[in-house]
Amino acid sequence: MAKANDRLHQFDAQLKATVASLLEEQGFTRSGRTRLWTRPSETAQGVCQLVWIQVGESASTLGGRFTVEFGIYYPKYDRFANGRDLIGPFIGACHFDVRTRLGLLMEPAEDRWWKYNGTEEQLAKQMVETARLVAELGLPWLAATDTAANLATYNTGKVPEPDRLRREAFLKHQAKQKSK
Repeated sequence: MAKANDRLHQFDAQLKATVASLLEEQGFTRSGRTRLWTRPSETAQGVCQLVWIQVGESASTLGGRFTVEFGIYYPKYDRFANGRDLIGPFIGACHFDVRTRLGLLMEPAEDRWWKYNGTEEQLAKQMVETARLVAELGLPWLAATDTAANLATYNTGKVPEPDRLRREAFLKHQAKQKSK
């Protein structure tokens, strides 16, 4: 049986060949050595789309598993929510103003973590399937939510509770700005 570190290296190699390749073809740039890709929005200045491949810690129950998160960073909303400007050019996974996970875009909508254990062939098939789901579900979700106007109208009922509250706070802020 492969060691955890070897499996993670195999995972990263398959990720690079499938999901990363798809994202880079779509204009995303990888942030350093992380599993985070960003792309400036074509529709709103300063808005940034993010795709994060989150890997479970080996010591946790999520060890050997991964999930895919999609998020949007809104600079105006970040200043409103946190009372500060983002320092420097780096936008990370912690800067999502609205987010969802791939499993929440699927039927039934649920938080899903996929295993990356098994043979190289099984992992390759899993990553090809992951890339397909990112293309069919995740990228359209990003397109539907990357502007304030789209965020205001986008509501699937699949948004986790903290994100629903953030969205409501954002909409209240937007309404105040329009009334000024």
